[in-house]
Amino acid sequence: MAAVNLIGSYNYLLVVLSVLIAIFASYAALALAGRVTAASGWTRVVWLVGGAGAMGTGIWSMHYIGMLAFILPVPVAYHWPTVLLSLLAAILASVVALGVVSRQKMGTFRALSGSVLMGAGISSMHYIGMAAMRLPAVCQFNYFLVVLSVVFAVLISLAALWIAFHFRDEKRGIGRKKLAGAVVMGVAIPVMHYTGMAAASFTPSGMSANLSRAVSISALGTAGIAAVTFIVLGLALLTSWMDRRFAIRTLELQEEKLQRGEVFLAEAQRLSHTGSFGWKLSTGEINWSEETFRIFQYDPSTKPTLELVLQRVHPEDATFVQQTIERASQDAKDFDHECRLVMPDGAVKHVHVVAHAGPNESGEIEFVGAVMDITERKLAEALRDEENRILEMIARDAPQEEILEKLVLAVEAQFAGLFCSVLLLEEDGQHVRHGAAPSLPKAYIKAIDGLCIGPKAGSCGTAKYRREPVVVTDILQDPLWEAYRDVAEPYGFRACWSTPILAHSGKALGSFAMYYREPRSPSSAETRALEMAVHLAGIAIERKLAREERERLRQTQADLAHINRVTTMGELTASLAHEVNQPIAAAVTSADSCMRWLAAEVPNLDKARAAAERIVKDGTRAAEIISRIRLLFQKGSPQLELVDVNEVIDEMTILLRGEATRYSISVRTELAPDLPRVMGDRVQLQQVMMNLMMNSIDATKEMDGTRELTIKSQWAENDHLLVSVSDTGVGLPEGLADQIFSAFFTTKPHGTGMGLRICRSIVEAHGGRLWAASNSPRGANFCLTLPVKFEARG
Repeated sequence: MAAVNLIGSYNYLLVVLSVLIAIFASYAALALAGRVTAASGWTRVVWLVGGAGAMGTGIWSMHYIGMLAFILPVPVAYHWPTVLLSLLAAILASVVALGVVSRQKMGTFRALSGSVLMGAGISSMHYIGMAAMRLPAVCQFNYFLVVLSVVFAVLISLAALWIAFHFRDEKRGIGRKKLAGAVVMGVAIPVMHYTGMAAASFTPSGMSANLSRAVSISALGTAGIAAVTFIVLGLALLTSWMDRRFAIRTLELQEEKLQRGEVFLAEAQRLSHTGSFGWKLSTGEINWSEETFRIFQYDPSTKPTLELVLQRVHPEDATFVQQTIERASQDAKDFDHECRLVMPDGAVKHVHVVAHAGPNESGEIEFVGAVMDITERKLAEALRDEENRILEMIARDAPQEEILEKLVLAVEAQFAGLFCSVLLLEEDGQHVRHGAAPSLPKAYIKAIDGLCIGPKAGSCGTAKYRREPVVVTDILQDPLWEAYRDVAEPYGFRACWSTPILAHSGKALGSFAMYYREPRSPSSAETRALEMAVHLAGIAIERKLAREERERLRQTQADLAHINRVTTMGELTASLAHEVNQPIAAAVTSADSCMRWLAAEVPNLDKARAAAERIVKDGTRAAEIISRIRLLFQKGSPQLELVDVNEVIDEMTILLRGEATRYSISVRTELAPDLPRVMGDRVQLQQVMMNLMMNSIDATKEMDGTRELTIKSQWAENDHLLVSVSDTGVGLPEGLADQIFSAFFTTKPHGTGMGLRICRSIVEAHGGRLWAASNSPRGANFCLTLPVKFEARG
C-alpha cells in the first residue's frame, strides 16, 4: 500500500508577517550597508559584524516565521543546535553581502561571486533550518525545486546586492528609492524560501521523533521571535540612523568649513588677483576659479578652452604661449612664464602663469596651476623707470615743455585709450593754458586755453580752484561740466579726472588731467600714476620757477649794483660840481688880472700872458669836469614803468633774509592785498627799500632781546601808498628823529654809500615823501609814501 503524504497548509497571517520581516530586514540591510561604506578602520569592522548580525537575524527570522506558517497535521519540534547553525549561516551570508556592497566599486566578477556566496548562505540557512525539524514523518525533496530555489537564492542575492550598492547612500535618508528597493528585496527573498518549502514533502512514519534538544514553538514563541527580530532590526536601524545623523552633521560642518574656506580662498584670490586652474591632458578639460574668469574677462558660464586662452593672448606673445602649451602637452612637465593679454576694450594685462603636473586620483596626468595678474606690478616698474628718466631730465635742466610732454606720453603709454594733459595757471592766477597735451585734439586745446578757473569750471578748473582732486566719471551727467560740455562732447570725452599741481606753499601751479572716451572711475593703478605725474610735474614747474626767480634776483642784484654805482657816482658828481667852482673862480680871477695888466698905463704883457694861460688851463679843467658830470647824468637817467610795491618788498625781503637770519633777526611782512601799481623806476625803489632794511638790520643786530624787522604796506590819504620799515633797534629821539635822519644818516661810513638823504631824493623825485620816527617801545620807524598817479617834479 503506497504511503500518503501529509497535507500541510499555511497560516497566511504568518506568511504576511514573514514578508514584512523580510522588507524590514532589507531596509535595515540598505541602511547598514551605507554605514559600513562610510566607516573605516576598526569602526568598519564593528559595523560589518554588527550589521551582518542584525541583517542575518532578520533573514533567519523571516525563514522561521515562514516555516512556522506551514502547518502539518502532526506535532513539529525544532532541534535548537541546528537552528543556531542556520542562524550562523544567515549571518555569514550577510557578512558576504555587506562586504561586497560596501566597496567603493562593485565590478561584475565581485557582484557574481558575492551573489553566489550569499545565495549559498541563504540556501544553507534554509535547508539547515528544515533539517532542524523534529516530527513523526519522513521528509523528501523534489530536487528540481531544490535547484530552482538555489537559483532563486543566487539571483535574488544578485538583485539584492545591486539594490543595496546603489541605494546605500546615507545622505538619502528614508527616501522613496531606498524604500522601494527594500520592498523589492523583501518580496524577493521569501520567494526562495517558499520555493524551498514547496520542494519538501512529508510522509508519516511509525517511528516516534527524536526530541532530544528539541523545542516546540507555540504561538507565543512565534510572537517572541517576531518581536525580538523587530527589536534587533529596530535597534540596528536606530543606531544606524543616529550614526548617520552624526555623520551627516559632521559632513555638514566639514562642508560648511569647506565652503567658508572656499569663500576665504575666493576672496583671497580676488584681493591678490590670483586665479587657479586645472587642465586634464587626456581629455583637454579645463577648470577655472572665479578669479581666473575675472582675469580673462570671460563669463563664468563659459566653458574654458585653450582656444579661449589664446584669443586673449597678446599677438606678440601668441607664438611663445602656443609653444609653451604644446611642450607641456607632450612632456607633461611643470611650466612657468609671463605673457600679456589683450582685453576686449583694448587694455593690456600682464599675467604670470605657473603650473605643476602630477597624477590625479584616477592616475591621469593633470596640471594644477595659478594665474596671477601682475599688471599693477609691471605698471609700477614702468612708471618707476619713467620717473627716473624724467628726474634725470629735471636734474639737467631740460626745458619744462620737453619734460611735461615726456611725462604725459609716459603715463598715456601705460593705459589703453587714455589722453593726458598738463594745464598751467597764467600769471594772473585765474586763467589756464596747456603746458603739454601731445595727444589731445588741437581744436580742443585751443578751446580750453584761456578759460577761467572757478568752483564749477569743469574738472581741471575746479581742481585748481579747490586745490583738491576732482573725479568726473561722466561728463554728460556731472554738473561741473555743464558750461563746458559743448567743448568736450564733439571729441567724445566722457570721463575726466584732474589733480591740482601744488607748490610747497600750497599755491596752485596747474593740474594734471586724464581723459577717457567712456564713463568710468579711476583704478588704483591710474590713481597712483596720477599721483606720480603730479609729483613730477610739480618738481619740474617749481624748478623752472626757482630758476627764473634766481635769474631775476641775479638781474636785480646786477641792477642794484649798477644803481649803487650810479648813486655813488651821483655823490661823486656832487663832489666834482664842488671842484668845478674852483677852476671857474680861478679863471675869473685870472681874467680880471689879465684885464688889469692890459689896462694899465704901461701894459705888462708878460703878466697878462701868464694870466691868460691860467684862464685857458682853468677853463679846460672846468670843461672836463662838466663833460664828466653830463655823461654821468646821461647814464643814470631813470627808467619809468608800472611797479608793484608789494613785489619790490617781497624781492628785497628774499634778498636780505640771509643777512637777517645771520643775526637772528625775525623779518615779518604785512602787505595789503590788491594795492594798485605806481609809476616809477623799479631799480631805484628796490635800492630805497634795500637801504631802509639794511639800516634797520645794522641798528638791530647788536641789540639784546627781541630782534624784529617789520615791513608794512597800506593805503594812505590822498591816493598815496604808505610803506613803513620798523625795527627794535637803537631807535631815534622823539622830535629830533627827522632832523637827525636828514642831516647825518648814511648806509656806509665816511659817506661812501647811498645815504638816506639820497633815498629821500629818490622818493621825492617819485612824488612821495620819506621821513623817520621813533618806534614804541624802542627802535626806529622809516615811512615813505608814493602817489598812485605819478607827477613829474621839476
